[in-house]
Order: sequence, then C-alpha cells, then structure tokens
Amino acid sequence: MKLTYPSVLLLGVLLALPACPEQTAESPTPDFRNAFWGMTQEQVKSTESVTPAEIHQIGEEVIVKYDAPLEEGVPRRLIYIFAKDKLVRAKYIFDQEHEELNDFILDFRTAEPPLREKYGKPASEHAVWENDAFQLERLPYLDQDRALASDILPSDQYAGLSVSLGYLRLFSQWVTPRTRIVHALTGANSRITHQIEYRSSEFEALENTVLHQNTSGLR
Repeated sequence: MKLTYPSVLLLGVLLALPACPEQTAESPTPDFRNAFWGMTQEQVKSTESVTPAEIHQIGEEVIVKYDAPLEEGVPRRLIYIFAKDKLVRAKYIFDQEHEELNDFILDFRTAEPPLREKYGKPASEHAVWENDAFQLERLPYLDQDRALASDILPSDQYAGLSVSLGYLRLFSQWVTPRTRIVHALTGANSRITHQIEYRSSEFEALENTVLHQNTSGLR
C-alpha cells in the first residue's frame, strides 16, 4: 500500500500517541497526553502550553477544545470533556481534506498499525453498513463478507463516498484497565470525520449521568 504525503504525516502523529497506561507507584503514566482521568479543568489546562480555542458548557458538562500543535504537519483538533469538573473523555479529530474520498479510507488504515502496536489486537472492530447503495453486494452479503473495518480497502470503489453519506462506518476498539479507545471513521451529509477517542472506564457512569441530566433539562 503506497502512502500519500498526508498519510505519512498522519503516521508520525499517531506514533506520538500515549502508550497503553501502566500505573506504578513510582511513575504513573498519564491516561491521555499529560493528563489523568479525574483531573479538574484547571489541572488539565496547566498540562497544555497553549490557550484553549473554545470552551462550551452545558449543565455540568464542559467541553474544552484546542487547535492542536501542527509541528507534524497534520491539522487536528484536541478535545477534553469534563463531567462535574472531572476529566472523563478526550479525543483527537483529524482535519485533513481530500478531494478523493477514498483517501479517508487510506488515512484510517494508516492509523491502525501504530494503534495496534501500542494497544495490541483490537477488542472489537466493525464495518457497519447502513445502506448498500453504490455497492455490488447487497446488505446481507456486506454484513457477512465485509463486516470488519480491516475488510475495507482504499481501492474499494465508492467506499469513501459510502462513508461520507453515512452508509458505512468503520470502528476499532481497544480496552485497557483504565481506558476505552475507539478509532472511528464516520460521515453524514457528504462530510467525513476521522477521530480517536479515549474514554475513562472509571468515570463513564458519571458522564452518562451528567448527559442524562442535560438531556432531561432540554425537554
């Protein structure tokens, strides 16, 4: 598989992602970048060298967004999510633009090897087909023959278009003692989102409670 220039840069970004957390009494490893789950918003801000680009608050949920450093040459956004002033989730969203939509499939596949190197074999991976338009096979066959994210290739005609329309979603997931990592390629309305999300296992219930309260308050 020949890598395009943006994909080579993306590979450099991914090799710098946090390693699988292994806590020791002498030198605990951060859960995400230089932060630990449960840190307050101010504590997390102190780990970053730049000012947040945006801060949004909905009830007891706060979303802090950064325009991540571009030394690697790949535009990306960095997002921290807090529930009751505790860090519960974080993610990278990559902002590459491609005229050839299948280049997003290449980006996803380029990201997989370094993630597998750091976290091992995924606990699960899926190619979720919602619509078989533009495909030679119908949904029952796609659900059987092309059910894994690794089954989808950059050479597959219209795969990128299917993602952009929400007809196809790609996911890989890893689970560590403290964190659930989800690598996803999704789309809607002709826009594609490529992201890697880190979620605290300990504080997932807290986040769900806060999200439920926010949703209830909007009714």
